[in-house]
Amino acid sequence: GVGGGGGGGAASAYAGRRVADGISQQRLLLILAVLQKRCGIQFRRMDVYVNVVSGIQISRSYGRRQGTESDLAVAVSLVSSLTDIAVRSDTCFVGEIGLLGELRQVASLEKRVKEARRMGFSRIISPPQFRQTKGWRKGGRSKSYASTSSNYSGIEWIQCNTILEALNAGLVSELKMRKGGNRKRHQKQVESESPTLTKSPNESWDEWRVRKNKQLQIILDDADEGEED
Repeated sequence: GVGGGGGGGAASAYAGRRVADGISQQRLLLILAVLQKRCGIQFRRMDVYVNVVSGIQISRSYGRRQGTESDLAVAVSLVSSLTDIAVRSDTCFVGEIGLLGELRQVASLEKRVKEARRMGFSRIISPPQFRQTKGWRKGGRSKSYASTSSNYSGIEWIQCNTILEALNAGLVSELKMRKGGNRKRHQKQVESESPTLTKSPNESWDEWRVRKNKQLQIILDDADEGEED
């Protein structure tokens, strides 16, 4: 779940707690970082709690990398909680999230699809079963391929390449993304108009830079929250 932090005064610089029970703390931090970098979804001053029911430890599963097959399910839950957009109740999620926002294959994918069907789900969202790896990363940028949907053993199997594709396929309505560059333009405007960001005679240059960056972060965070509202 996602909860709001305190506001006003010193609380304006509140960073938000990150608590994980049942999954790796490192995986939670990575998922939050990728959502911010690749999808523009911010959790800065929000408390984030992830709990796996019944005390199950996914981080100790048979997966090779600390239960990374649950990455996509965790990401969808977090975004749903933050945006108040419900997750489709007929949909199951499986997949590892990479630093570029791509979905990576997991072990025994076909078995997981069949198990989802047995448990009553009519849709499952996963990484592509056979990724076309050639050209996936060219010149330091990810190259996207269209997601696909097919019927497999009585269940709709949606194979997505990126986390953003999976989010829009798994939520009841698509995410509304802000146009890129707004934050940078706003930062330049704030820097030019705000008198509180000028250097005082008693400050060293290092002290001024630290104070300026902190104040800029708070102002821009408040602006982001205002746009979301």
